Amino acid sequence: MRTIAISNYKGGVGKTTTAVNLASIFASQGLRVLLIDLDPQASATDYFGLYERAAAEGKTSIGLLYGGMPVSEVAYQTAEDNLWVVPSTIELVDQNELLLREQRLKFALDDAAPDFDICLIDCSPVMKSLAFNAYLAAADGGIVVIPVKLDSTVMRGTALTVEATKSIAEALRMPTPRFKILRTCVPGRMTNAESTGAQVLDRFFPESQFSTVIHASSKVCEGSWQWMPVTAFEPGSRPALDYAALAKEVLDELG
Repeated sequence: MRTIAISNYKGGVGKTTTAVNLASIFASQGLRVLLIDLDPQASATDYFGLYERAAAEGKTSIGLLYGGMPVSEVAYQTAEDNLWVVPSTIELVDQNELLLREQRLKFALDDAAPDFDICLIDCSPVMKSLAFNAYLAAADGGIVVIPVKLDSTVMRGTALTVEATKSIAEALRMPTPRFKILRTCVPGRMTNAESTGAQVLDRFFPESQFSTVIHASSKVCEGSWQWMPVTAFEPGSRPALDYAALAKEVLDELG
């Protein structure tokens, strides 16, 4: 199983949208996909209508990380073939991270590896042990996808995320996970500010960006109001085609 952590310490850059759309595409291609929601906001969980059920049954990423529950006990099969989700709830924000081992998620995914082909992790925009768990899970043959918007804060979350992947790997003497930057919400005609953001990325990360970019479109927002990935809501739209191209590029990157 290959693991893809989707992370940026800046919010509003399209992490959940990217996670949900990639998961849906991979599942439609016949791959067995596991999507883990590590964000207390639980947006990925809401996309699949699992929040209330998961909260009532107590089967969430909290149990996976803190309760020693295996993936098989906390993963819900969705209405989409080949796609399972480990949900999150707001209670995740109240957990004592001092009790969370950095490799807990990696070990849980190692045990579940025979059951899935790909795991996607939707990370919280917080620089804590939750993100470190995701990075270490992706260190062995996986990848960290860093979605960014080309605004004046383009380097803030990007640089923090890159440095965090390196620091946790060095601290635990683990391989540093590979990372690739994904430009999201790219307009058809960029402003001077957005062009400057693109130049900054090209200067500091010339070899670490996906060729695919995700173009801005109202279809993404319209689909989110119905908790549908844009690939299902409007499959012929420009962002849906972008995500299809990204899915291919990610698979090529994983080898």
